[in-house]
Amino acid sequence: MRNWIQNSPVSIGVGLIVVGLVTIFLAWNGAASKDFVEGQIPYVISGGIGGLVVAGAGITTILVQTRRRDTDAITQRLDQMIEALQETGAFPAVGPTAVPEGALVVAGRSTFHDPGCRIVDGRDDYRPVSPDAAAAKGLTPCRICQPEGASA
Repeated sequence: MRNWIQNSPVSIGVGLIVVGLVTIFLAWNGAASKDFVEGQIPYVISGGIGGLVVAGAGITTILVQTRRRDTDAITQRLDQMIEALQETGAFPAVGPTAVPEGALVVAGRSTFHDPGCRIVDGRDDYRPVSPDAAAAKGLTPCRICQPEGASA
């Protein structure tokens, strides 16, 4: 039962493809029964184009579900690899840019701030660096929080 639930979008996609192909066949059959072009056009428009749209929706559903499943599997394997590397000590829990707690500033595009500065509060696009590294990159200290370790 669980496998059916996981594959239900794929099953729906296959069903849509089948319905689209049947619609295209019925449109072709209806158009073939008419001897004049004015009688064939409604079949081609309603059945042919409609069938292509439904079949395309089915293909899209299958592709999206397959990509989701593959992404989930890759994410799980990467998490397992990270856990295994952390257990062996080959991959530390803190990143290579870790700095001592007292000498931490937050670097922006052109300035660096104290971690508690109201400008960087709630934002996640800033990265922690040491004050020396921030100054080496040419960043200027924030005029509001005036971070410690900032050279004048």
